[in-house]
Amino acid sequence: MSLLARLRTFFYQSQEFTLWLPGLSLLAVAAFIVLGAIARIGTDSIAFLLQLPALCAYALAAFGLSWVIKSLYLHDIDRAEEVRLQTLAEAGDTGARWVLVKDRIETFVSLALMLAFLWPAR
Repeated sequence: MSLLARLRTFFYQSQEFTLWLPGLSLLAVAAFIVLGAIARIGTDSIAFLLQLPALCAYALAAFGLSWVIKSLYLHDIDRAEEVRLQTLAEAGDTGARWVLVKDRIETFVSLALMLAFLWPAR
């Protein structure tokens, strides 16, 4: 297989990371610049724009910590088990449905707790 064919195969198989992720990152930065400059929040929009990346970092840390808490301290359902429970719930099994509902509630509560914990004080 030639080098060009290998590169084409690599970019085709990992297009989420080599095409979509950089493209969406550029789109997010452009939207941050354009929409952030248009929307005036409060009296000092420049200070808000400077603070927004820090708030996004806090939110990212909250998402990461809620995932860690969910996987370490709560019963985290693996993907195969979740697919099996989803199939059973679609077939009418109420026990499987409530296990999935409990899992979603645990995820939401851990995320809410981490957002409340990491929310910057004003």
